[in-house]
Amino acid sequence: MTMPHRYMFLAVFTLLALTSVASGATEACLPAGQRKSGMNINFYQYSLKDSSTYSNAAYMAYGYASKTKLGSVGGQTDISIDYNIPCVSSSGTFPCPQEDSYGNWGCKGMGACSNSQGIAYWSTDLFGFYTTPTNVTLEMTGYFLPPQTGSYTFKFATVDDSAILSVGGATAFNCCAQQQPPITSTNFTIDGIKPWGGSLPPNIEGTVYMYAGYYYPMKVVYSNAVSWGTLPISVTLPDGTTVSDDFEGYVYSFDDDLSQSNCTVPDPSNYAVSTTTTTTEPWTGTFTSTSTEMTTVTGTNGLPTDETIIVIRTPTTATTAMTTTQPWNDTFTSTSTEMTTVTGTNGLPTDETIIVIRTPTTATTAITTTEPWNSTFTSTSTELTTVTGTNGLPTDETIIVIRTPTTATTAMTTLSHGTTLLPLHPLK
Repeated sequence: MTMPHRYMFLAVFTLLALTSVASGATEACLPAGQRKSGMNINFYQYSLKDSSTYSNAAYMAYGYASKTKLGSVGGQTDISIDYNIPCVSSSGTFPCPQEDSYGNWGCKGMGACSNSQGIAYWSTDLFGFYTTPTNVTLEMTGYFLPPQTGSYTFKFATVDDSAILSVGGATAFNCCAQQQPPITSTNFTIDGIKPWGGSLPPNIEGTVYMYAGYYYPMKVVYSNAVSWGTLPISVTLPDGTTVSDDFEGYVYSFDDDLSQSNCTVPDPSNYAVSTTTTTTEPWTGTFTSTSTEMTTVTGTNGLPTDETIIVIRTPTTATTAMTTTQPWNDTFTSTSTEMTTVTGTNGLPTDETIIVIRTPTTATTAITTTEPWNSTFTSTSTELTTVTGTNGLPTDETIIVIRTPTTATTAMTTLSHGTTLLPLHPLK
């Protein structure tokens, strides 16, 4: 933290930032109770501007618990800390990030701050608990559940003022005893202290080898003496994945069960076995799929066993359908189905269903109609037209029209002398 000049008389302590690699086996646990997501956090009193206590390893390991306990919260997965003190300016009161502070207490974008950096401020900025983030010690405890077997590197990107991280049973806390008073081990995985009035320490880290499926006790203790507070926490998994700030899915809590005799696993390497199983499954896809699944099963020794399952999914005889339309000379539409086997894109036999729809080309129909007319003879004519057939396609239609005369005509001849001649009849 950046302090005003009136505090520079306080002692400057040397940075104790150790990068460590845990040697030997790390003790793991197998708690049998109901697990709960997140870590438990206990808050303890810390005297404002106390620039020495937080640099004591014994205090950071267990001594903090002798101070007044202020309260606790549970279920915390976002475990990083980034607290900014307020700046009271002419435009209002706003949190001021440490990197924005300047000179004899001003804040970029807000100007001079009329309040003091060196007093206690109350807020709920630390995990929703109402306390003084400016001067407090907090203890986070939980079980880290590694999804892979291998080396895990925990890191503090920076620390303001002091923090330690411990991983493993008998180091962080004893198995199945998360809520018990802290143990006295100072074998920290990470030990980081920011010098009073000095610059922030970069990239403090420690590495632990862990076995998938086991629960590893994990404890973080953090102290802030005055003003700003900072602790970004991350872990890099064996496969290179980095988890920062939010540890959801990785940290859990269990109620204490001091009577569980098999809770502690001193050396998981003596019990954990890795096996690989390959299985082939049929599926309806048109290609071969290979996937790898990681799981933890109970081995023949009754303990968790890492199991790698390689699943090869091969297509069964695939089926495709094709529809083709063909013209033909009949007067109706015909649909038929043909089955054949072809070589699919995967090089395997594929059942192919071909649906053939045969539709007529331009059909021809003939209609005969009889019409009366006033002439004396019968007339026959032919007309051609195109209509829409019952199949929805154009159809040539021939219309034969027969026109027949209506009332017949009789002819009579009258002589000039008044003699009337009868109609002539054809000879029989």
